[in-house]
Amino acid sequence: MSYECRHLRNTFCNKRKKECDPGAPGCVLRGRFVFPFSESANDSNKKKPKPDKD
Repeated sequence: MSYECRHLRNTFCNKRKKECDPGAPGCVLRGRFVFPFSESANDSNKKKPKPDKD
């Protein structure tokens, strides 16, 4: 899958003023697409609480 972003210049995001991380907070693509291998997706996976084993 591919996407196009008007803020992207090579690998730098002009809107967020840092390297592109699709789906990160402040990204125009956040909530519109899922990027399972992006850094922001990995961070959100770490924050999920683990279910209790009863």
